[in-house]
Amino acid sequence: MQIREFDIGNYGAVVALWKEAGLVFRPGDDLDGIRLKLERDPDLFLLAKDESGVVGTVMGGWDGRRGWIYHLAVKPSHRRRGIAKQLLLELEIRLMAKGAKRVNAQIYQSNVASLRLFRECGYEERTDLVMIGKGVGK
Repeated sequence: MQIREFDIGNYGAVVALWKEAGLVFRPGDDLDGIRLKLERDPDLFLLAKDESGVVGTVMGGWDGRRGWIYHLAVKPSHRRRGIAKQLLLELEIRLMAKGAKRVNAQIYQSNVASLRLFRECGYEERTDLVMIGKGVGK
C-alpha cells in the first residue's frame, strides 16, 4: 500500500469509495468543490492505494492556525489493517509542517468505529463545544 496525493483523475474512484464506506456526500464534495479544494492545499488530500486501486482517503484542511480532518475513509474490505492510521499520521505530519499545533475532526456520534480510531490515536472528545453550521451556497 502506498500513500499518494489525490489528483482529479481519481475523483470517480474516491466518490465510489466514500459511498461504499458510508460517508455522506455533501455540498462541496462535487467535482467543482474538490477542484476548489485542490487550489488551496492539494498536498492535504491523500489516498491509500494498492494493486486493486484506491482503498482509503483522508482530506485535510489548514486554516492558518489549526488543522482539520475530513473524509477519512477505508474500503470495508480493507479495514483493520492500519490504513486509516497511516493516512491520519501522514496528514498530521503535513499539517505540523505547515505550523499546526492542533488538529481537529468532526465525527458523527453514530460513527463508533471512527470515534474509536481517533481516540486510539490520541484525540480527545470535546464535550464543551457545540458544532454549528449554515449552508450559504447553492
